[in-house]
Amino acid sequence: MESVLQHIEDNVDRSLETLFTLVRQPSVSAQRLGFDRAPHLVAEIFTEHGFDTQILEAPNDGLPSVYGYVPADNEAFHRAQNLAGIDNPSDDPPTLMFYVHYDVQPTDPIELWETDPFEPTRKDDRLYGRGMSDDKGNIAARLAVINAFRDEWGGLPCNIKIFAEGEEESGSPNLPGLILEHADKLGADACIWEGGGRNAQNRPLIYLGLKGVLAVELSVALLKGDAHSSYATVLPSAAWTLINALNSIKDPSDDRILIDGFYDDIRDSTPEEDRALANLPDDSDEWRDTFGNASFVAGLGSEDLPRKHLFMPTANVAGLDAGYQGQGMKTVLPAKATAKMDFRLVPDMRPDDIFAKFRRHLDRNGFENVDLDLISGVHPFRTDMSSKWARMAIETSEETYGKQAVIYPTMAGSGPMYDFGGVLGIPITSAGIDHPTHKIHAPNENITVDDFVLGAKNIARLVQRFAAEWRS
Repeated sequence: MESVLQHIEDNVDRSLETLFTLVRQPSVSAQRLGFDRAPHLVAEIFTEHGFDTQILEAPNDGLPSVYGYVPADNEAFHRAQNLAGIDNPSDDPPTLMFYVHYDVQPTDPIELWETDPFEPTRKDDRLYGRGMSDDKGNIAARLAVINAFRDEWGGLPCNIKIFAEGEEESGSPNLPGLILEHADKLGADACIWEGGGRNAQNRPLIYLGLKGVLAVELSVALLKGDAHSSYATVLPSAAWTLINALNSIKDPSDDRILIDGFYDDIRDSTPEEDRALANLPDDSDEWRDTFGNASFVAGLGSEDLPRKHLFMPTANVAGLDAGYQGQGMKTVLPAKATAKMDFRLVPDMRPDDIFAKFRRHLDRNGFENVDLDLISGVHPFRTDMSSKWARMAIETSEETYGKQAVIYPTMAGSGPMYDFGGVLGIPITSAGIDHPTHKIHAPNENITVDDFVLGAKNIARLVQRFAAEWRS
């Protein structure tokens, strides 16, 4: 295995050139920028690395994903088993899926970038560019692993599939339909998800799940057009109606969401997950420094934050719009008011179920005149912490980084993990190149060469262990 790991280190410049090629090609899904070329470039790079590659068109005129497959080499498969000392070696190599995405966030605000976001720039050991970490850096790290096994072992020790989504940064609206259409080719025994890497203390960070999300828009239109504000004595106010509707959602004293049945389907945490929560670092001071808050919601103390943050759902007002927002004063009674909300969901909540319960909540509380539109919905997913795959990922990361892993049973953010884990039944863990200093989604996104090399080595070790032990 040492020759594979050394290959990753010795050939890092070659791997970074692949990364730079990806970064130079814009692929901003929110603006559909660069997609005349981006999926074809990704497909070409996958093919160059030995994948049998296919561009998968998304439903509803969505942005395509790119799929690739490389079968295991029998000699490499048996070598992995011999290296692990397997007593009863198998002749049936397992299949591993790499989930990544090649779309990136917009570059706004562009004036805060110190370099051209689509021209990779190296400053000492740090590399700058949009997608350098999220997620093109993770793509290149996986390809570095493919190269290392092919060059040093003559092939891969397991079957490997790679799925590069084109709409992850836009909420994956067409992924469920795409998976339904191509479920036969997207099955696997296990999946390495994008992300993961090291935390601020340089301990390996692993997450095994993601929250779901329901995004909705509320709108109220009570007049034909805006009126003079003097008519507020007698005319209904769209703004006040919306404010009162929003106020009905939460109890301000304890932050509890008041939608009937909202918490009914939440899955209890397991003893393993409770232990993982108890071992998470205390981020409360870092959050205070970052966000400038003097206190937390409902008087939460640092010991209660991890459970609330990771294992509980949210009801967030993401945007409000009504009436005049310009300089000075305009005495107007707005005819229309709108709000955008997102609900972060935890297993086993379902976006469609929460949407229906929210609609009933509004109607029961006298807000039948508030229109509610569903923007998008993503299901939550969590891999069992006691599973064989989770154990492999945890132990391998500790071997690579030489420190005890920080294990998040789930992250507070959302992504399309359910579409692979829940729909296709694939256990999932993260393994990647990330670090808190990488400024993901922000101006001056970057990685370090060390994080890239360590992340690739960790993935290589996990591939070898998976190949050797999964069938044993």
